[in-house]
Amino acid sequence: MTTVNLGSVNFPKLMRHLGHRTNQVRDLVFARDPIYRKSTKATGATTDTLGNTGSDKALAGPAVNFGYEQSNFQAQSKSGDNAYHTNSPELILPGLKAIQSPITSRSGKLERTGHRISGACKFYMPSLEYIRNTKEFKDVPAFDELETYDKLIDVERIILPRGSSFEDVQVDPNPHSTTSRGHNFNMPGYELDRFQFQLRSTTTATVDAFELRGIIGGVLQYLVWECDTAIDTSEYDIFDFPVRDVENGDTTSVYIDGTQHTLTASLSTASKSGTVNTSGVFDVDKMTGADTNNLFQSAKVFMTSEESIDMKAFGYKAAEWRVESIKDFRDEYMEVAAVRVRGDRTSRRRAYG
Repeated sequence: MTTVNLGSVNFPKLMRHLGHRTNQVRDLVFARDPIYRKSTKATGATTDTLGNTGSDKALAGPAVNFGYEQSNFQAQSKSGDNAYHTNSPELILPGLKAIQSPITSRSGKLERTGHRISGACKFYMPSLEYIRNTKEFKDVPAFDELETYDKLIDVERIILPRGSSFEDVQVDPNPHSTTSRGHNFNMPGYELDRFQFQLRSTTTATVDAFELRGIIGGVLQYLVWECDTAIDTSEYDIFDFPVRDVENGDTTSVYIDGTQHTLTASLSTASKSGTVNTSGVFDVDKMTGADTNNLFQSAKVFMTSEESIDMKAFGYKAAEWRVESIKDFRDEYMEVAAVRVRGDRTSRRRAYG
């Protein structure tokens, strides 16, 4: 009896070659929602339903898990009614590449409550071992493997600057010393979902904040993501964050060399370099481009001191896909089936604001 040696597939090399010839090799952001504490009870009620005063004694047996989530994902120790819970914030890990084989990327269905867009596709990506050794995923303790219900955010279309390739959106190919750097776009913003900065420093540098500026009805509005994060000197670090439906105090995460950093949002009517107040209304849907009084104007990064940095920056429309099933071909590649969970029509964004 003889067997056929099927060989192996060098999938990262295949993607590099295919990426020069087709747009099916996609830049993805891996996202996993935070894992919140579950409400538990390990002691008896102080007062029962009949009004009898109890003793608040420990329950005989394991703690009762009520199943619903609390609003905190921070670590806690086991004591009283608390169950052990490690810190499990959201994971936002850019830098994942995959081949997308669309079955239906946009499928419209007219329903009684309105128009719904759905879709389904398959992503073919390198093996799990390869992914876990890339710069963005390496040393992140909370990432072990892809799981169903994880989210893949596709850089579906680069909006700012319009029509530029990924390499062409570099703001300045030559780093220079500065405390703030940015780029003026002056374009409609209603198509935007997220913004991405790629930063590299020739010296030790720390990012203070990212500032996005728009004008709505003739009034300047700012979205500032406070950061305070050191960046690498050899490779680009990727900062990817939302610009749509952001409110004061919202947070998102970025991982640099495996360490989690929290970015905090503030809305303002004054620049980061001026007096910041929280009366701003940064709404990209209202930046319709109808005239110069309703535009997405600029994006800027602030450093904590004058440093020499190299920067790429672009805003994009995101397609959000939820993982439904995973076929793991071990040492070669993975086949991931996903469904589209973000399906609004861009024309309605502009029409309704």
